[in-house]
Amino acid sequence: NECEAYCQNPDRPERMEECITFAEAAGFIPPDELAEAKKVLQAVKRGVKPPPCAGKRQCDDYCNRLENFEACITFAEAAELIPPEELAQAKQALVAIRKGVTPPKCRGQEECDQYCQEPEHLEECMNFAIAAGFMTEKDAEMARKTGGKGPGGCRGREACEGFCEDPANQEACFEFAKEHDLLSEEDLEQMEEGKEQSREALEEAPEEVLACFNEKLGSEMVER
Repeated sequence: NECEAYCQNPDRPERMEECITFAEAAGFIPPDELAEAKKVLQAVKRGVKPPPCAGKRQCDDYCNRLENFEACITFAEAAELIPPEELAQAKQALVAIRKGVTPPKCRGQEECDQYCQEPEHLEECMNFAIAAGFMTEKDAEMARKTGGKGPGGCRGREACEGFCEDPANQEACFEFAKEHDLLSEEDLEQMEEGKEQSREALEEAPEEVLACFNEKLGSEMVER
């Protein structure tokens, strides 16, 4: 306790440097935490005031409280503790918090992905995502229609696009879109026209063209 009070006094950066140097020499700090500690020290030397917490666990608890979130983000940016992409997302989340929208009861991307996949948390997560600009109203409406899941149980735009780009899954994706009213009448008409044109083209295609399709796509896919 005495050493923590000695080493973590932001008004005495020379003590912080002394303690970090000793901890590094003694092997007390893992490499990733050591790198963070050095960044914190440089920020403190520049006059940036750190959050009033000590150690990773205590600071995580402190910074996960809504009232402390902005101060922690400000310091993390000054100390370059957060990668640019994560910093941008944190600032977007801060916009939602300023609007009075409570964030989901989870920490970190992995835990929040798991939390927000639960049907009972879907609305809570979407409301925050819309307020923060992570999701559009259109995307939210689609998520409500589908329960947050896409064809084949995929979740998220990237995963579902990857699933539906596989020719073997295109029929499942089409049926899913029809079932959940995700396609307009115009889209459906264009698809039906395209299907008829493809069928006619295959029926009229020379033998060497059909042989090429069968070789490249497989006879089962051509038949489908």
